[in-house]
Amino acid sequence: FETRKQGATAGDRVYGLLFMPSPTGDDTKMNIAVEAVRVGHATPKVLIQAEDENAIAVEQEGDPVVEYERALNSALQEAKSNGVGVHSPSPLVRPIKNAGEEFQTLELIETVKKLCVGNTVTCVIEYVFDGSRFRVHVTDPELEQAGLQYANFTLILGGVASPRVGNPRMDPPTQSEPFADQARAFVEARLLHRELKISLHGTDKSGICAVGTVHHPKGNIGVELLKNGLARVSDWSARMMNPLDIPAFRVAENNAKR
Repeated sequence: FETRKQGATAGDRVYGLLFMPSPTGDDTKMNIAVEAVRVGHATPKVLIQAEDENAIAVEQEGDPVVEYERALNSALQEAKSNGVGVHSPSPLVRPIKNAGEEFQTLELIETVKKLCVGNTVTCVIEYVFDGSRFRVHVTDPELEQAGLQYANFTLILGGVASPRVGNPRMDPPTQSEPFADQARAFVEARLLHRELKISLHGTDKSGICAVGTVHHPKGNIGVELLKNGLARVSDWSARMMNPLDIPAFRVAENNAKR
């Protein structure tokens, strides 16, 4: 990355440019902002008009700021001509729905059982509240016909309960329980922003949070939490699961206690 000169109103913010290696394998650097504009995922704040560009070309040839603005403008024109991203004549609009507001969690669970192969739904783990509670975003195309693709809900990991993370914004602020931050970091490193299959078993007593199992190609995240002493077996949620899955949870917890 490269940092740039700060303006008078920047305060403690730092402005700069991010680069990645070129996908062609040569020694050139790919400017992330320029590429985002080129594929229609962003628009530049500074637009150079044709007459302005001709004047600048004469007076400030080689100025890195001018070259950057010119690259952004060129990428914008390319995106518009190709009709990509926000410049598409029919841009993708995702109807986001939230559990407890636009739909009931139990409705989602029943729909998954009817429409999804293997009774599992494809989701992205968007946020980790603590080691056993996640914010989940549905991406499964099999739920499009039911209007539940791109639905959001809170998932409680079945069979385990991790220490709760504190909330400094509450009045008074609440403190994290012991090992809560370690449990959240453990899960974030393995699940955060990953698209995975999830089995939904039921809901908590509020009916808003779903209880389920996350299927990771490397194993069961609940068992791994128990192995590392970052969770305890949760009897109330374990009763919703397949009884054949529970012995692995008990063994992992007992081994961590030794």
